Amino acid sequence: MTRLERKSNFQEKDSMDPGRGIFGLMDGVMMKVFRINDDELDKICELATDDELELFTKEDRTITESKQLLTFLKEKIYVNE
Repeated sequence: MTRLERKSNFQEKDSMDPGRGIFGLMDGVMMKVFRINDDELDKICELATDDELELFTKEDRTITESKQLLTFLKEKIYVNE
C-alpha cells in the first residue's frame, strides 16, 4: 500500500494514531519532526529519489549533505512558492 492510499484510508484520523499501522505512524512522525503537512510529504515522496529520501531522513547530515537537501527542496518541492 502506498502512502497516498494510506492517506485516503486514514485522512480523518490523527497522524500519530497507532491504528494506522506502522507506515502510517512513520508518516505521522516525519510530519511532526520535520514540521511539514500532508501535501508537502506527498510531494516529497512523489518526487524524491532514494538518495534524496535518505538525505531527508538522515539524522546527522554533513554541511554538503544539507546543501544537497536544500537544493532538492528549493528546485523540486518549493518551486511555485
